Order: sequence, then structure tokens, then C-alpha cells
Amino acid sequence: MINFLFISIEESFFIIFIAIIIFGPKKIPDIARSMGEGIRYLRNAKNKIQNEISKNNIDSFYEKKQKSIKKSKIYSSIKRN
Repeated sequence: MINFLFISIEESFFIIFIAIIIFGPKKIPDIARSMGEGIRYLRNAKNKIQNEISKNNIDSFYEKKQKSIKKSKIYSSIKRN
């Protein structure tokens, strides 16, 4: 069994029990849904940022390659005696 955030099962039940006492059983699903939406939003934002960074890295890599190819063509076209 995976121990989420190093919390034991007894501690997990205690936290759930306190949450039910504070918020009531009717509000818990709404709170969990809101937390899930927030986590999903953050995960999507993180993925978009990672994709943009990797895309920029790939684009800059190919631009450098193209510049080096153009430079090599210029030097190879010079006639030597």
C-alpha cells in the first residue's frame, strides 16, 4: 500500500473525521470536486509550459543546425587554386 505523504491510515481517518465535523457530510463532495478541478487546472498549466519549453528547445536546435549547414555550404563553394 502506498503511504500518501507519509500519513498512516489512522491519521487519514482522523483527518477525514475532523473534515466531516467541520464542513458536514453534504459539503465534502463539493470541496473534493473543487480541489480536483484546481489540481487538474494546475497539471494542465504545467503540461502546457513543459510542452512550450520543449518546443522552443527543439526549434532552437533546428535553427542552429540550419545555420551551421548554411555556413558549411558557403565555405564549400569557394574555389581553391
